[in-house]
Amino acid sequence: MEFFHWAGYAGAAFSYLLLSLLALANRLYSPAQSRIILFAAGGVTWAVGNLIYLLYADSLYTSWLESIRFSTSLLLLIGILQPNRSIKAILLTYAGLLPILVLVIPLLGVFVSGQLVFDYIAFLSASIAALVLIEIIYRRSKDSLSEFKPLLIGLGSITVFDFVIFSEASLVAHINPDFWLARGYLHALLIPLLIWTIKRNKSLAVSIYVSREMVFQSSLLLVAALYLSAMAIAGYYIKSIQSQWTMMLQTIFMVLAFTLLFALFVSESLKRNLKVFLEKHFFANQYDYRAQWMALTELLNKPLNKSDSFYHRAIDAFLFASDYKDGVLLKVKNQNLIQVAGSKKNLQHETDENLEAIRSLVPYIQKSHWIIDIKHLIKHPDSYPEIEVKRNLLATCQFSLLIPIFEQDRLWGLACLNPPENNKLKLNWEIRDYLNVVTAQVGHYLFQHEANKIMTENAQFAAFNRTSAFVVHDLKNVLAQIEMILSNAQKHKSNPEFIEDTFETLGYTQKRMHKMLNQLMNKSAEDEKENSKRVYLKPLLTALVENKCQNQLPHPQLTVIGEPYFDTDAEKFSNVLFHLIDNAQQATEDNGKVSVSAQQQNNKIKIVIEDTGVGMTEDFIANKLFMPFVTTKGNAGMGIGAYDAKLFIENEGGELTVTSEIGKGSRFEICFTLNKEI
Repeated sequence: MEFFHWAGYAGAAFSYLLLSLLALANRLYSPAQSRIILFAAGGVTWAVGNLIYLLYADSLYTSWLESIRFSTSLLLLIGILQPNRSIKAILLTYAGLLPILVLVIPLLGVFVSGQLVFDYIAFLSASIAALVLIEIIYRRSKDSLSEFKPLLIGLGSITVFDFVIFSEASLVAHINPDFWLARGYLHALLIPLLIWTIKRNKSLAVSIYVSREMVFQSSLLLVAALYLSAMAIAGYYIKSIQSQWTMMLQTIFMVLAFTLLFALFVSESLKRNLKVFLEKHFFANQYDYRAQWMALTELLNKPLNKSDSFYHRAIDAFLFASDYKDGVLLKVKNQNLIQVAGSKKNLQHETDENLEAIRSLVPYIQKSHWIIDIKHLIKHPDSYPEIEVKRNLLATCQFSLLIPIFEQDRLWGLACLNPPENNKLKLNWEIRDYLNVVTAQVGHYLFQHEANKIMTENAQFAAFNRTSAFVVHDLKNVLAQIEMILSNAQKHKSNPEFIEDTFETLGYTQKRMHKMLNQLMNKSAEDEKENSKRVYLKPLLTALVENKCQNQLPHPQLTVIGEPYFDTDAEKFSNVLFHLIDNAQQATEDNGKVSVSAQQQNNKIKIVIEDTGVGMTEDFIANKLFMPFVTTKGNAGMGIGAYDAKLFIENEGGELTVTSEIGKGSRFEICFTLNKEI
């Protein structure tokens, strides 16, 4: 059992020594580094001193060793709260008096009766002070608590245990030997948490690179050593059993233990999981993700050039994120892979040669959502058990990395990348997570632009269909004029005035037909504005009521106050007003009343069309009146007249309001606000 007495302090000495070596290996000197070195040196002195005393002097308590460890621990904690100050600067402050007082406790105890009790109480006070400092660090590091958490747990646990030891010693005037021996093991197990903190926290300014492979292999050896130690202890206890079968049982146990250890060491899944665990928790990230994310976002948000496309921008984003030189973007269309973008113009032919190899991996990618490293797949096919590796086919593929892009659960396409020489990404957990996040961002960029493209095309078709509907609506008016000419031709064909009116009407019809053709040909808004000119309402309304609205009862009654005018397309505005008046006539009995009035009040022009017809419900006005292709006239109407009127009036800066009551009639009010210049 003597081994268990000194093994704890030997382990503590090794932990403190490792901490000091890591701090000394840092090339950039800083105040934090000096405090860590001093703390580690104090820990090594404390652990080695206790180890020597246990081996040669059989002592359980040495006050000078405790004073060294407590003073360096307090200095480290104070330094964390004052990170920019050197050790000398800290010692010159009021807080710096605390580690100095703790350091001279053994000297002060010489002049006090009951020296041991004085030392116990002094170190109990030091442990309380350390706990207070740890609590202050905890409160001040809320925003970076994850960086300091291992340090707080490690030093906090050690300090609490010191508090327990010295509080009991102060009461009974001696040290509990079991507690004292346990301290070595606690320090050996908890000091690595400080190493973890130093590695994670940049403010402590100790940046040491340790090879991942070295840590991985060392960890495997450590796991093996712990396993063998556990098996040795178990074998020892089996041997202690007094039985004739003891030797046989011990032999069987040891053989099975080595067999299990061998099986674990040849297990690729165990190695892979251990490697991921070590890389996730003990290494700094490979990328500055904040800078990478900002640069990627800026790249995706840059306006596209005329010669560029969003597909090319997407493959550029993948190349930027991975530091690769070449790549193509393939899209899945009807179970085929189609290249939609490439980093170089001559990649099309090269990609065609590789499509067969890439296509053979698509089923596995669709199922697993996994990023494929083709070179790794060729060398380690056992890592991809569901893929039947065709080495000759995959060896011809120029691309090394296949990154799937999923739209929900559907495979949208693949980003196929080719690395530069000696700069190939090693697909560990970090790189995979990073590429998955990049893929999600680029995927949203692609899906949004494709959706915008579809919406733009749909909007163009919708605009064409809407224009076609308006043209058909206007054609009905033109057709009505032609039918009116034909119906009166037999009666008045010898009347010169009728012939003159007919030519005038046909000329007007020709203009209307030309205008409708221009609308179908997507005539620009600038061209349409050329038709906008000053319109005086009195002559326009008079001509409209007297020439177009007299074929149907009741005849409208017109009232125009003053000389209101504004700039608009006279022909289009006349058609809009005619439609509203015609609707009012159709909704009113022949003996009813339809009135049209217009006036200007200050900078507002109001045109009111009232009738005493059947009226409309509030629900119909709110939900159906201005809805395109909704009509109450059956096959006689298209249902776009009211919609067209409202759209035109609002585009001209006006407002159309409707009030109605069933059985009493309706009121349409058009209001335009004029500019001050008019």
